Amino acid sequence: MNAFLAASARITSRATALSFALSSSPAGRRVPRGGVPAAVVLVAGALVVLVYGQQYTGSVIVLSATYAIVTAGMAVQIGFSQQIAFSQSVFFGVGAYGVAMLNTHLNMSVLLATVIMVMGAALAALLLGSVVTRASGLALAVATLMLPLIAVGYVSGTGFLGGPVGAPLTGTLWPSSSASSAVITVGGGLIVIVVLALVVFICARILSSDIGLELFVLGVDERTAAALGVRTPRRKLELFVLGCVFAALAGAVYAGIQQFVPETVVDPTTELALLIMLFIGGRRSVIGAVIGALVIQYLQGASNWVSVNILIVEGVLLTVVLLVDPEGLAGIVATAVAWLRRWAAGAAEMAIAGPEEADEAPAAADGIADPSLSSVLTEAGPAAEPAGAQTATLLEVRGVFKEYGGLSVLHDVTIRLPERGLFGLCGPNGAGKSTLLNVIGGSVPPSAGEVMLSGADITKRPPHERFQLGVSRTFQAVHLIKGRTVLDNVAVACLASHTASIVTRIGRSRLDAAREQAARTLADLGMAHLADREVSSLTLETQRMVELARALAPSPRLLLLDEPASGLSEEQRQRLAAMLTTLAGRTCVLLVEHDLALVAQVSERIFVLSGGHLVFDGGAADFRSSPVVNSLLVGS
Repeated sequence: MNAFLAASARITSRATALSFALSSSPAGRRVPRGGVPAAVVLVAGALVVLVYGQQYTGSVIVLSATYAIVTAGMAVQIGFSQQIAFSQSVFFGVGAYGVAMLNTHLNMSVLLATVIMVMGAALAALLLGSVVTRASGLALAVATLMLPLIAVGYVSGTGFLGGPVGAPLTGTLWPSSSASSAVITVGGGLIVIVVLALVVFICARILSSDIGLELFVLGVDERTAAALGVRTPRRKLELFVLGCVFAALAGAVYAGIQQFVPETVVDPTTELALLIMLFIGGRRSVIGAVIGALVIQYLQGASNWVSVNILIVEGVLLTVVLLVDPEGLAGIVATAVAWLRRWAAGAAEMAIAGPEEADEAPAAADGIADPSLSSVLTEAGPAAEPAGAQTATLLEVRGVFKEYGGLSVLHDVTIRLPERGLFGLCGPNGAGKSTLLNVIGGSVPPSAGEVMLSGADITKRPPHERFQLGVSRTFQAVHLIKGRTVLDNVAVACLASHTASIVTRIGRSRLDAAREQAARTLADLGMAHLADREVSSLTLETQRMVELARALAPSPRLLLLDEPASGLSEEQRQRLAAMLTTLAGRTCVLLVEHDLALVAQVSERIFVLSGGHLVFDGGAADFRSSPVVNSLLVGS
């Protein structure tokens, strides 16, 4: 029986590895580097083409695979930027019509025309994206919604492009245009499968790189991504260009194989169909998006009734799939495999667990195994400098005002912090504490005043630049990447890729170096045993410690903590206090907290805000006896 349970665990671990190829956000540590999912697509697609390519379904296979190229790019673009742009059908048409025009009117080879149009589409997407990606959410969707309408109107009214009739080609992607139609169909099918496998490989390589980890954060929360040093405007633009280039490539390949471009390729219904394929397969899964395209195209040819009522069928299928799992078919598979994995792990543990494992279970449930967290930090970190040795000013907030529609949230706030030490920031609800932290962190610009860091004016610098200058922070609500491990959640703050391009990470990745640095941080905090745990399985205290570890991992000069003790028990607060006391000797910490006892215990200096005004600035002893503090905080 024990052997059976152990074998079940091994089988399930292999099934989990397969689920990584189906989902771009597995509940595990690594995403496939690209070889496995690309090989699966290549082998399976080639077999289908060789078996069915000479029949009528050969053209269906080509169309399915070309749409799958588009949806694979959409999974990276839309799934991780969280921005829907109605541009894929337009760039599909740009690639298809561009190849047709170059081949027909200039007698250019289809292969050369494809290369030229992909390069041209990249330039056009860069120019268009630099404008439209300034918008977000509904504004971006509306701004790009007009693109398919403009495109179909232009194509219909332009005889040069063939008008409603379409545009024929004289050449083909297959080396010999004089070959039989069956050979061209099979050869074309193999070509499009190779291109699809290449696109899947590129997407998987990007997502498994250090920039891929940035994209996971961007896909969860743009504000958190910026605070962790991610250049969010640049990444969103790169994702937009990538999706458009893959769409143009798909259109060019489609035209070169079919030797004809119908007007419908730029129709708004094509854009809608592509989005349905994406969300059915999985909006953040490359292979899921490919499967979504294949499923929809198969349904269209399943029967005449389905073909006539395809919109109804697609709508019902989309609704059912998303009700079961918002992450689509890929999410359903990943959830099933995760459940299998937990079952097998539990069964194997019951079969082989000994006394040592049983003793460790409570610590794992609580999240922190080491009972003496401060001692770990003392041994790992530099010794605290003696009082009075900190003369240089690190942070200076000068006369900061912040108004929202005439409502003053901060009024002439000025504070100065040295290079090391722990400083408390208190005040009643609505006093402006978090707003001041956001002004310092860069996510909220001040209406007036300056923010200086080591004498340099950073008032107008965005959050990602402040992070690179050494400003790190946590948030009131825990902001972690669900579906990723503790190690990856900490590693995202250790990335050295913030200035790199997505293209440069196709061939290489520096994620391993970031993970090594994150592992050292977790070891310093006594959390090494949690490295491979998925963050959503942790307690609130442990999640807050993970977020604190992420903030500490890049060795910041200024650490902003926004209510880290919220939701913790008294024992947990004392453990946090011990760690904060040790941190004061390593860096400058500004602590926003409602627990006045904790603030007085760990802070060498405390600021109190009320109604946006700084009403107290002094030491812990004065803080306890101040009538202003007692009136505002203790009395309330």
